[in-house]
Amino acid sequence: MTNPSLNDACCNTPPTSAEWTKRGEDKVLGTKIQGEDRLVYRTGPKDAKRGIISVYDIFGFHPTGVQFFDRLALSEGGFQVSVPHFFKELMPLSLLTDRPAIMAWLGAHGDYTKCHFKEYIDAAIEDLRADGCTSFSIVGQCWGAYIAVQAASEPGNPFLACGGPHPSMMSIEGVKDVTCPLVLLPAQEDADMVPIIESLKHKNFKVESKQVRFDNVHHGWTGGRGDWSDPVQFKAGLEAIDILARYYAEVAAAANL
Repeated sequence: MTNPSLNDACCNTPPTSAEWTKRGEDKVLGTKIQGEDRLVYRTGPKDAKRGIISVYDIFGFHPTGVQFFDRLALSEGGFQVSVPHFFKELMPLSLLTDRPAIMAWLGAHGDYTKCHFKEYIDAAIEDLRADGCTSFSIVGQCWGAYIAVQAASEPGNPFLACGGPHPSMMSIEGVKDVTCPLVLLPAQEDADMVPIIESLKHKNFKVESKQVRFDNVHHGWTGGRGDWSDPVQFKAGLEAIDILARYYAEVAAAANL
């Protein structure tokens, strides 16, 4: 897969000091990753049959991002949402505004292959399956959407849909191997994703890929750069959750799962 760079908003904007009380809990995966016990954040109804793997943005478990995961888990009848603790350490905020340094940090701590994210995601899927899930989608925020696309491009992956809000590092080349439709929600600073969506039409998925723009909010509003005490961001966040939840429910229904 190609390795495009983060956009300016990803590199220049610090996280907010938003607050949120977690609704879920951390859980040790049943399968070790490279011999180590690893954690996932699990949220949502324990009897839900639809599972979602979520990938946070470069700030990790920020309160607004956790609120996004918790609310997504309760939408459209409920999902069991699993958010792996991908980063073993957080990115130093001193790197902000230094694009090469941020990319180097991601190369060391957030590389899909080198950091064994496939094994991590596979283990999280197996835990969801053991807890009763019969269908799976994957959502990512910013950099997380790039990781989600790579997971949804693996041969034999179980994902019925892939995408997320304020996606970063997206390209036509980068999505050419996805095995499921995309739903992308770019913010005001983000590139037009329509050419990427159009590039997937020949795959004839049962549910069409789509873009929904949020030009009234900034990049990162559902994750580390979001503050949902702001009514504009909060409304846009709920709209994003509704779009994603309805889309993921639709692909599950189309697959009779």
